[in-house]
Formats: sequence, structure tokens, C-alpha cells
Amino acid sequence: MPLSAVLLVLVSAVLHAAWNARLHRCGDPEVVIVLAYFYVGIALLPAAIVDPPGEVLGWLLASSLAQGLYMGLLGSAYRVGSLGVAYPIARGTAPLLVGLGGWLLLDETPSLATAVGLAVLVVGLLSLAGLGAQRQELRAVVLAAVTGLCTVTYSLIDARSVDLTGAMGYLSVIMVFSSLGVLVVRRPGLIRIRPMLGHAALVGLGQGGAYGLVLLAFQQAQAGQVAGLRQVSVVLGVLIARESLGPRALWGAVLVTVGAGLVIW
Repeated sequence: MPLSAVLLVLVSAVLHAAWNARLHRCGDPEVVIVLAYFYVGIALLPAAIVDPPGEVLGWLLASSLAQGLYMGLLGSAYRVGSLGVAYPIARGTAPLLVGLGGWLLLDETPSLATAVGLAVLVVGLLSLAGLGAQRQELRAVVLAAVTGLCTVTYSLIDARSVDLTGAMGYLSVIMVFSSLGVLVVRRPGLIRIRPMLGHAALVGLGQGGAYGLVLLAFQQAQAGQVAGLRQVSVVLGVLIARESLGPRALWGAVLVTVGAGLVIW
């Protein structure tokens, strides 16, 4: 993996943990994340005008749908649960599904590292899920787990698509389409939107920067390598949250990070 790609992913991981922590602290995360996506899409619109992603229109629509579902589920998980529980589960479920899917559905014999990673990942996720159940946050656990499925979907689509078109223009159209779709479905109204405009701008800066760097990294390295290294954001997110969840949350996050890295690398 080129050093430039490693640096892109590590900076992206810091930004990802930071914007998720900010989103969790907002009073209405379901609205903030949608507005943040829309801001990013509009800010990058010149790239889409200069280099429209017409070559991958079908994949773009599929990714927009997956990212719209991701937005709604993640915002709901943060509204009802702790960041130290919901964030690692949302991030860790994705590599677990990738590893198990290749093994069970595609008849891919896992390497020793993958098999160990799956075991470690399961232990970490179960530890965090148990902590969530103790804190009466089982709904957040379920929402975060399904969020991981959406992450798998749009990440695989995007990794393929950016090899065929400009990354920033592609990202712009996805952000606009997915956010408008969620706004049309949920119809939050101006009463909910107005107080969240400033929060959404800050979250949008972190979110757009983080995923833009990942798309650039996809162009320089294999998708599995990028996705594996991104998992360091799990521990960063738990540390940034500063919630009183005890050592179990931190160790669960560490296990998720190590397991995910082994599975996907």
C-alpha cells in the first residue's frame, strides 16, 4: 500500500471519528447528518459540472440509495444510544459481513489472519452489544448493525465506480441525491432544520473531507487495504466520545479494530 494512500486513510480516520462525535452531541442527529451530506454535495458541485459521472449513472443511483439508508439508520442510532456503543458496532459490522459473506456465500476459504480476525471481531461486537443491552440501548445496537450492511454496499459500489470516473464529481452527485431522498421521505420541516444548520456545516466539513480522502485512496490502493486501515477510527471515536462506559467499551473497540483489520486487509 503506497505511503500516500496510508496517509490519506489515516487523516480520513481522524476526521471520521471527529465528525461522528460531533454528530452524536447534536440535539437532532437525524436532521444534521442529512443536511451535512447536502452541504458537501453542493460544495463539490463544480466538480460534477466539469466532470459529470455519466459513465456510472446506474452505480451512482445504487450508492445514493445505500447512503440514504445509512444516513437515516446512523442518525437514529446516535439519537437513542451511546457513541461508544453505536459507533464501533456500525463500523465493525461491515468487515464482519464482508468476511463471512466471502466465506459462506462465495466459497472463499479464509486465510489464518481472516479466521482469527473474524473471531476477534465477533468477540468485540458481542462485548459492545452486551454493554448496549445493559444500558437499555438494544435498539441502537440493531440500528448500528444494519448501518454496517449499508456501509458494505456503498463502499463496494464506490470502490468500483471511482476507477471509471472523477471521484469528487461522483461524490457530489451522490451526496445531493441521497440527502434529498432522505429529506423527501422524512420531511423534517423548517422547525427542526433551522437550529441544526450550523451543526450540519461542521459535520459536513468532517464528513466530506473524510470520505473524499477515502475515494482518493481507493484510486491508489486496493479497496480491502483502505477499508481495513480505516478501522482505526473506531478506537479514536470511543476516545473522543469521553463517555463513562468503563473499560469494556474501550477493549471492545480495540477488538473490533484489530479484528476488522485482519479480516479485510
